[in-house]
Amino acid sequence: MDKQTSPQEAIPELAVAVPQDAAVLARALDLEAQTVSTWLTQGLGIVARVGSQIVGLAHLVDDGGHADVTDLALTTPDDTDVVAALIGGAEQIATELESRVLVVSGLTTSPGPAYHYDGGWVRVLPTRVVVPTAEAMHVFGAALAAQLRAGDIVLASGDLGAGKTTLAQGIGRGLGVDGPVISPTFVLARRHAGSGGRPGLVHVDAYRLGSAAELIDLDLDETMDQAVTVIEWGAGIAEDLGGSHLDVDIRRSEDPTDETRVVYVEGFGPRWQGVDLSPLSELPFDTISPDQTGDNN
Repeated sequence: MDKQTSPQEAIPELAVAVPQDAAVLARALDLEAQTVSTWLTQGLGIVARVGSQIVGLAHLVDDGGHADVTDLALTTPDDTDVVAALIGGAEQIATELESRVLVVSGLTTSPGPAYHYDGGWVRVLPTRVVVPTAEAMHVFGAALAAQLRAGDIVLASGDLGAGKTTLAQGIGRGLGVDGPVISPTFVLARRHAGSGGRPGLVHVDAYRLGSAAELIDLDLDETMDQAVTVIEWGAGIAEDLGGSHLDVDIRRSEDPTDETRVVYVEGFGPRWQGVDLSPLSELPFDTISPDQTGDNN
């Protein structure tokens, strides 16, 4: 007989509550209806369900760039799976609201490795950038290059055609590297010399690589100290390559004719502690006059 998945093992599904849900949520979570009603009118309520059963509620308050999970209510105390799901949902919503920081109050243990304790569990959220065109992606890459220095590793993620190579071209433009930056799909890695005292660019396509060992076999360590290394499809195999890295996750529209991309930028490791990437979300893309045609790929 096949093993059945118990409610405790199922992954909670999340939804945003509305004030009309207050009475139902209060009964399910053994709370005062007025308390839940206040949460839903003075912030956002994120509901976790397993099947039809309500298993948790997070109260998220956003205050102009600073978001706070001020309350968590669970049907089963200390249910780590539900807590993780609710905090993940809060992170996503706060990022979409362009909050810079998320604070989680009331937890005795850290919600995850990205958090540090400062009167509550605090993490810096990814910077969200809406990039409307291929030329704007070049401009974004060039602006990002201004934040980069020799030894930096950029992991570019996204579906096929999302814009990873276009991003690398923009970074190459910003660094002023020699030669055209084209996809390294068939050669795995291309090296571009820097100019004017700026670092060079190492552009890697890890799509066909299955492990960090295969990535190391490309001898990237020979050039990493003198260059910015951009690795397409590097998520999951390249995070430990240099001790710190910058994640650039590119999401494309569901409409195949829409060039708009939403980019999430997040730094990990000592190199990126205290580096404010939020100005990237304020780039004046609406003033750009495209000088290049083609897809945002």
